[in-house]
Amino acid sequence: MKTKDVAEFMVKELAQNGILYQEGLVQKIQKLFGDEFVFANNHGTLSIDRKVLREFNKIKGENVLWDRDGCCWK
Repeated sequence: MKTKDVAEFMVKELAQNGILYQEGLVQKIQKLFGDEFVFANNHGTLSIDRKVLREFNKIKGENVLWDRDGCCWK
């Protein structure tokens, strides 16, 4: 699997659900694509790899925004 595959998966999930919560998504990515696409952040919780996020930001479209308070994309 490649970074682009994970980012495309995120776009599909967002299109299906209308909202994409980071918390549940990181576990899905780890399970479906492997540990190389997630990392433990400074707080010790799993986060989506920055390379995946950069690719996602390239392909997500202009209307998709990060909601910092909700920790989700809408």
